[in-house]
Amino acid sequence: MIFTVLSAVAELERSLITERVAMGLERARKEGKPHGRPKRIFDREKAQQLRDQGKSLREIGTILGVNKGTVAASLD
Repeated sequence: MIFTVLSAVAELERSLITERVAMGLERARKEGKPHGRPKRIFDREKAQQLRDQGKSLREIGTILGVNKGTVAASLD
């Protein structure tokens, strides 16, 4: 019986959290505020130049401020 009550309370709390998040997103959209992770923009030509100079993907990522996976995907 205790687990049933705790489960019901947890379910209620989860639905409240979901509702608050949805209201916050709706409010942000109405106000024109951006949401989510900001996009990382980097120079692919610079990445290719660095690669041509013999730099590793990790070094290029450090120089340009992005992940090495991002660099690898852009050079494919």
